[in-house]
Amino acid sequence: MWLAFGQAAKLRWIPIHELVAGIGPQKAKGLPYFHAFTGCDVVSTFRGKGKKSAWQTWNICEEVTETYTMLSQNPSTVSDTDMQQLEKFVILMYDRSSAATSEDEARLDLFTRKQRSYNSIPPTEAALREHARRAPYQAGIIWSQATITRPDISSPAHWGWIKNGDAWQVCWTMLPPVGASCQELTKCACKKGCNMRCKCFRSGLPCTALCGCTWEQ
Repeated sequence: MWLAFGQAAKLRWIPIHELVAGIGPQKAKGLPYFHAFTGCDVVSTFRGKGKKSAWQTWNICEEVTETYTMLSQNPSTVSDTDMQQLEKFVILMYDRSSAATSEDEARLDLFTRKQRSYNSIPPTEAALREHARRAPYQAGIIWSQATITRPDISSPAHWGWIKNGDAWQVCWTMLPPVGASCQELTKCACKKGCNMRCKCFRSGLPCTALCGCTWEQ
């Protein structure tokens, strides 16, 4: 199988059969889910982690191959066992030396002990679960039936999507927004001193360094 890539003088033919032979048939079968899970047109990517980082992690985390293969072939669900493998993969993608066994444990370690910025740590366990459900819907249900005239497509509602009117929206997480569950992150934008309209005052909280006012006074 040959694939034409590029145009005009940059056109080249890629031997797909040779690539499959190079990476092995088992890993090749897991490529659809790997591609969707690490970011494609309809599934979000991991912030700061591209395909190269993900591929390098797969090379040192070979045990996730079976999970990728199963979720690439019309899966019915993402099991807890699948999630354990996917969590391990994502943790290693963000920190090769991590000994954490869960996303939330890895986030805590990277944010506190290793002082990584909030944008440089893996997603929460709840967010990863929804992400992991959207990827098999695209790879194992949509792409796997691309050659079928009338594919059997299940509802996106079971795969990390929410119906809003006539449109489908991504369900990022089942956890409440951190601002609603952690009042200590409340901050005001008062410029000329705080008064009865101050957001912190209305929440019964003192102003902090996060606020726009002169909180030290």
